[in-house]
Amino acid sequence: MRLLVSVVSGLEAERAVAGGADIVDVKDPGEGALGAPAPRVLSEVVRLVGGAVPVSVALGDLPDLPHTAALAARGAALSGAAYVKVGLRGVRTLERAVAMMSAVADAVSGEAEVIAAAYADASTLEPPALEPVWLPALVERTGIAGAMVDTFLKDGRGLYGWLSEVELSDLIDRTRRAGGLFGVAGQLRRGELARVDADVVGVRSAVCHGGDRAAELDTDLVAAAVAELEDFGAQTTYVLPPAPKSINRGVIRGGAP
Repeated sequence: MRLLVSVVSGLEAERAVAGGADIVDVKDPGEGALGAPAPRVLSEVVRLVGGAVPVSVALGDLPDLPHTAALAARGAALSGAAYVKVGLRGVRTLERAVAMMSAVADAVSGEAEVIAAAYADASTLEPPALEPVWLPALVERTGIAGAMVDTFLKDGRGLYGWLSEVELSDLIDRTRRAGGLFGVAGQLRRGELARVDADVVGVRSAVCHGGDRAAELDTDLVAAAVAELEDFGAQTTYVLPPAPKSINRGVIRGGAP
């Protein structure tokens, strides 16, 4: 189980690494649940992290435009991202999601790994987005590195306000059987980071002052989140895929990915 910490600047990236984050994830919360950062911010984070841990980047809550997503992913990979996360906001069917993720995977082949992100509250959106139940099949059909479930609405309910532990565990198991990793995120609070045995646990608000995702990230809170996962003592059966060998990304803390 690895801790992914979302940051909005190079300074926050340094704090996340100092606190023991396994993956530094770059996003802009002001542009949505998976808001894409400015290219300058991504480049700054990659430079400051310096290969200490892998850097991932959110590409945005994307519409159903595969070529647009592919071009964004290509730019992110060339900027040094080891993982690109695609928010499937405008995709409603498995077939369209396959087209989207296949285009992204083709664009970054050999440069970065691809993660598809669906929303636990997809059915409440207008128009509705792709339901998380389709994520294992999406991973199997496209061969991407894995999937993540997040929440589009940041209204305090959090991930477990939308999906139960049983539902999430089923998604994790089926995605692993399909050959991918599975991550959970969505206003997760301290004390619930290890409620399910996910491969990756993504946080932002839990490691910011006052639990506010718009506030500054705190190194001590990152360290506390790391300790919570370590206390859980979960030994995952799935291993994170390595970053592409053609680019020196460093290794994930705690062992080779």
